[in-house]
Amino acid sequence: MVLSECKRLFADQTLVEARVIHDFLSSGWSINFVDKLGNDNPLTDIYGISCSYDSLEQAEEKVHQIANCPISIDNLFRFTDR
Repeated sequence: MVLSECKRLFADQTLVEARVIHDFLSSGWSINFVDKLGNDNPLTDIYGISCSYDSLEQAEEKVHQIANCPISIDNLFRFTDR
């Protein structure tokens, strides 16, 4: 979903949460939005390619530009955060 679609779906209250996910292949962070049924909908560019952000802060800032919603963070390397 592109940015405008995400904004529209939040306005329609179809999306309920954002998940910021660490992408170990690109060492970046991607954003998936969760709908009421629990389906993940990745934030993409106009070509359908998932957007990747350099830092967790950049990804969170992008979510806040779209909607004020709950954000969960999924870091595949949680064991290194200890």
